Amino acid sequence: MRWLRGWAPALRMARREALRSRGRSALVIAMIGLPIAMMSFVAAAYDMHRLTPVEELTRQIGQYDAQVEWISDGPITQAPLGDGYSSTGGPRESEPSAADLLAVLPAGSTVGQITEGGVDVHTPGGIGGVSARGVDLASSQLSGFVELLDGSPPTRDDEVALNEGLADRLGVGVGGTIRTARPEYTYTVTAIVEFPSSLHETVVFRPGVLPASVRWVVDTPAPLLWADVQQLNQRGILVKSRAVALDPPTVPNDYVQQGGSGPEEIALGAIVVVLIMLEIVLLAGPAFAVGARRRSRDLALVAAAGGTPAHLRRIVLADGVVLGLAAAVAAVAIGIGTAVLTLPLFEQYLVRARAGGLRFLPAAQAGIVLLAVGAGLAAAMVPAFTAARQSVVTVLAGRRGVTRSRKRWITLGLILVAVGAAIAVAGAGMAGTTAIMAGLVLGELGLVLLTPSLVGLIARTGRWLPLAPRIALRDTARNRGSAAPAISAVMAAVAGAVAIGAFLGSEQQQAYESYDPRLPVGNVLVQQMAENSAPEPDVARISDAVRQALPGAQPHVLQSVVCADRAKEHYCSPQLEVPPAQRCPASEDPNTTPEERDRAAREDPRCAYQMGIGSMQFAVVDDVAALAALSSAPSADLAPARQVLAAGGIVVADPKYLDDGMVTVFVTDWKDQQEGVRGTPVTVPGAALPSGTQTAAFAVTTPALAERLGLGLRRDTVLAAVGHIPSPAESERLRAAVHAVADNLNVDIELGAQYREEPVIWILGVVAALVALGAAGIATGLAAADGRADLATLGAVGAGPRVRRLLSLSQSGVISGLGALLGVLAGAGTAAVLIFAMNAGDRIRIGDVPMRMVMPWDTIAIVLAVPLVAMAAAGLLTRSRLPIERRL
Repeated sequence: MRWLRGWAPALRMARREALRSRGRSALVIAMIGLPIAMMSFVAAAYDMHRLTPVEELTRQIGQYDAQVEWISDGPITQAPLGDGYSSTGGPRESEPSAADLLAVLPAGSTVGQITEGGVDVHTPGGIGGVSARGVDLASSQLSGFVELLDGSPPTRDDEVALNEGLADRLGVGVGGTIRTARPEYTYTVTAIVEFPSSLHETVVFRPGVLPASVRWVVDTPAPLLWADVQQLNQRGILVKSRAVALDPPTVPNDYVQQGGSGPEEIALGAIVVVLIMLEIVLLAGPAFAVGARRRSRDLALVAAAGGTPAHLRRIVLADGVVLGLAAAVAAVAIGIGTAVLTLPLFEQYLVRARAGGLRFLPAAQAGIVLLAVGAGLAAAMVPAFTAARQSVVTVLAGRRGVTRSRKRWITLGLILVAVGAAIAVAGAGMAGTTAIMAGLVLGELGLVLLTPSLVGLIARTGRWLPLAPRIALRDTARNRGSAAPAISAVMAAVAGAVAIGAFLGSEQQQAYESYDPRLPVGNVLVQQMAENSAPEPDVARISDAVRQALPGAQPHVLQSVVCADRAKEHYCSPQLEVPPAQRCPASEDPNTTPEERDRAAREDPRCAYQMGIGSMQFAVVDDVAALAALSSAPSADLAPARQVLAAGGIVVADPKYLDDGMVTVFVTDWKDQQEGVRGTPVTVPGAALPSGTQTAAFAVTTPALAERLGLGLRRDTVLAAVGHIPSPAESERLRAAVHAVADNLNVDIELGAQYREEPVIWILGVVAALVALGAAGIATGLAAADGRADLATLGAVGAGPRVRRLLSLSQSGVISGLGALLGVLAGAGTAAVLIFAMNAGDRIRIGDVPMRMVMPWDTIAIVLAVPLVAMAAAGLLTRSRLPIERRL
């Protein structure tokens, strides 16, 4: 308890000092509290939306006792909560009926079903797809799974309920009607409902009306305990039991589905906490440094009266404890309050589901309070040790002494930068995320240690600058204790924003460049989805519907190949033969593993997979003019392909099937869905579509060749060249027009690669800019307060009033400009390491292009504008009149 008695006077002095210097105290509380408030908000929001096992089960099955799924014809071993299982038997071949389940469930049980799927509905703009569920809304057992908000449950098959989102989209309420497509039917809306687990647009039918996947729910006379679950497991039934969720059994570790955070997630979380702590220390450290320097005379008097260095350190550290605790209390209150106020917005627009309740994760909030106090202590640590080492005589005499960067800190900074870079590069080669992040953190710490010496080096250039910038550079170098942390804080914020922005932008660019269109961009494909024996659609009416919905579209009628005898339940398909010289050696070896085939596909062009080439395998055209719609190649480049089609040949998308201008084709008849018997090969002229063009079909031929191969034809496809990418309104109008022709037609619109800029890039840029402005403003204000004597001296020797304004402007520019420049360089280097890691080894999926560096110029422009804004603000907000110091 002695150490507590030693801290009591220091804490009283810190409290008094905080009340005396309220402006500086509020500044420190804000710098510590803002990141802490963000962490408190995240913890509270996470806890509100993290459902307990019982809550999650209630949202799946309502008040029923269990959900059962008959998945195997042999025994299974499941995790207690039913979130994982292993089986020694094969999958069950047929779907169980209610009678099948009742035969194995405890006597007196009842079963219900919940169906889930999708349906097309007529919207004000045409036809759109929405999710659909089939439930008995009148059942009290479904409370918690679905809630009735208005109206009454549907009692007939032609009645439905809607959730609020779909009701708003369709503009209907209770008593209104909606129309579905496939089949065409009109339903009366009798209720507005809500599914807490999903706020997406949903229409609700009575059970049995919707043909979709079925989930079976069970109500048993007694709760299904773990022993009951294990008995059902012996029959191959997976069970999610409410009783087991309420009281999970203790089972061996290898018997439970592993979940939660693994070592990798814990390590990454710790690294993120370290980064937040570092940013807090860098932001709040200058304020503690200036506060300690302004109290240097008081501390020197304490030392002259017999105070030890430990006493001096304790007095300064007590400032960190008091202000850290004040920041923690305010930040936690703000974080929790913000989480509560924004909860409806999160539910509706972000999570799209209701929260579990108003919970705040108390353990995490307590940890956040300790983190804030620790951050305050860490921020005051360097000023405390500096104050304890100060010379009493020098301070009482009013002298400041000379500030230089110690060589050991420079050496340590260089070592940390080198070691961090080596760890990050090694982690990138091994695809280790934790190692990469650890290396980047070490590198950033090294840059922080090097910043003071860098400031001193840059200050030497002041001799060639005008008066105000020269004084600003000199003061920045002299007051490194406050300036260097502010510069480092700007650097850290900007580096994080640039690194994340560059990585996300590069990831989006990779997805954009790797996109493989199924049709030429903007084109539309309408196909009949029916058996071969079904009547052919009216392709003329389909073409007219396409022209009506998309003015300027040029539709072409295509034919599909089928078996000559359409009455047979066969699937006949033409197959192309790969010439021996173009065959993949890995594919010829039956002992080749999938990993070896993937590696071969990356190294040998002959082993490349045919991924995403066209929406159709074979297309049969009557008119060679349809090639313009089938391929995105210019008309002049299609001349050889047109000549081949006119000669009765085949046009292929992949040139590897060509052998001296010829293609070999044969027919496979997949009888009873078993391996087909190969037909007689036929060799015909061939041509390849120009490399790099988008195509709607893997191969294109004419009716004459199809008949020569003994195949039948169906006129069931319309392909239209639109000339532009249809808008959402045009797409809905097209689907409605096509649906008016027949209800078994599928519409495929190629929208092309969509580059979606991540809004988080802009958010990070703005956050980094705000942090940079705050750090620059703090350092500038502290420098101005610390340099009143220098300003008075300037006034005494005849300096004009605008000198102070120019001096503040220059000080702000030095801090924010240097920090922003270092941050951009560090962020770009970080992003380069992460991109190298993604491109290393086998992390790139087959068919994707390597990720390349895309700089987030929007973010960089925002952060590079910070020095100009900071300088303008400093110039406008600084009083131009120089102070006059009086001595009595």
